[in-house]
Amino acid sequence: MSKVKRFLILFVLLISITLFFFVLKEDGEIKRDNIEIGYKTNDESQQIIDPRNKVDRNKEIIVSTHFKANSGKEKQNKRFVLNLANIEDKSNILMKETIPNDEGTSGYEFKISPGKLSAGKYKISLYRDNNLSVEKVFTFK
Repeated sequence: MSKVKRFLILFVLLISITLFFFVLKEDGEIKRDNIEIGYKTNDESQQIIDPRNKVDRNKEIIVSTHFKANSGKEKQNKRFVLNLANIEDKSNILMKETIPNDEGTSGYEFKISPGKLSAGKYKISLYRDNNLSVEKVFTFK
């Protein structure tokens, strides 16, 4: 009977480790669309180093978006639209950028010059074919 218990414990442990490995495995694939804001980009990964929600408006800001890859079942999105708006006045869109989606498009990056926007809260929205994909609120100090 003890051999059966040992086998069951070992089997459950092995299954748990296997599931843990596959769930937490980092394969580099982007799972969902993402927007990051910061001051510096990693040249190799093209991701923001130390992304922030509060940024200094007197420094140059980098806004980086990363697009989730379509699986075989999903239709190819024709375009992405990126909007920048002030939280208090959402109807006043300060920037609208249309990004065509071709096979090589995995993200988009742009810079906001120092002093270009006044202090306050702003929202960046990313749309895929007119459907909201992700929003990010950040504060200029």
